[in-house]
Amino acid sequence: MTRLLYPHLCLRFVAILFAAIVCISAQAQKFAVKSFRMLPNDVSAFIEPVHDFNDEGCALVKVQGTADFVFSSPLGIVKRVDNVGEIWIYLPRGSKKITIKHPRWGILRDYTFPSRLESHVSYELRLEEPEEPVRYVPTPAETVTLYDTLVITRTDTLMVTPPAKKEPFHIYALATAAFGSTSKTCLGGIRIFAMKSHGGYAHFATDFRSAVKTVASCDRSGMMNGALPYYSGNKRHASLMATAGAAHKLSSIIRIFEGLGYGYNNTYWQLAESEGGGYVENRHYSHKGLAFEAGALLTFGRISICGSIVSIKGKQWYGSLGLGIRI
Repeated sequence: MTRLLYPHLCLRFVAILFAAIVCISAQAQKFAVKSFRMLPNDVSAFIEPVHDFNDEGCALVKVQGTADFVFSSPLGIVKRVDNVGEIWIYLPRGSKKITIKHPRWGILRDYTFPSRLESHVSYELRLEEPEEPVRYVPTPAETVTLYDTLVITRTDTLMVTPPAKKEPFHIYALATAAFGSTSKTCLGGIRIFAMKSHGGYAHFATDFRSAVKTVASCDRSGMMNGALPYYSGNKRHASLMATAGAAHKLSSIIRIFEGLGYGYNNTYWQLAESEGGGYVENRHYSHKGLAFEAGALLTFGRISICGSIVSIKGKQWYGSLGLGIRI
């Protein structure tokens, strides 16, 4: 009789142990990730960007869940914002996993995203939370009337605002080349930026030719005092530009600048030997005075590229390109 009961007792013990393990694991985590997807039409992460400590734009994960959830990831949480109905989590570019915790419902460790998160892109993560049971409070034994009691739980969340990130100070040094649309001259120069979110710049460019001593001046066709002398056909140019102004940061890559200064572009025609062989200044093709400039600076790591338009009195126009480094 003892031999027959012993196997049945073992099977019953194994069944009870298995049921206990299942119940414990079920109570360990009472929530789950219902869905995760990219929001291609959501520009929140682009319009109001948050940057990590490498000055790169973060990805924005909008979590649909209660404010009791706490998050962590291998690359860290840059910023958290509790909004109505959802939590905004800013994660560094390239984040792959996230751990989700709840004080009552347990921990979901290392949830893996379908792909690594990208900068300035918004995502949606929906959590499936367990339903809270309705608590019933029985009345004293002398009555059979039942009342439904609604229990309202208030959770106060203290948000600690991290210190504002200070914009680092940088100097940009670029070599420039400019081309004149009217005089067909090329200028070489240097451009310097010194700025944080805002700052200034200075630009100097020349064709490395000095001004020519002239004996007279002529109009567009070469007429001098109502007469047209003979010319040798040789022409010379002398150009210089110096501008300075303000610079402004639009993003981690793009900066714009504008400024004023002085410049000149002189054109000289040489007289024939029979006319004395000197140079005359062509007033039509020569300009000097106020110069203005506007352009943009692009940075990729330490490499910097700039482009601008420069004009002398709105008559002589130059296109300028530059390449350099961020110091």
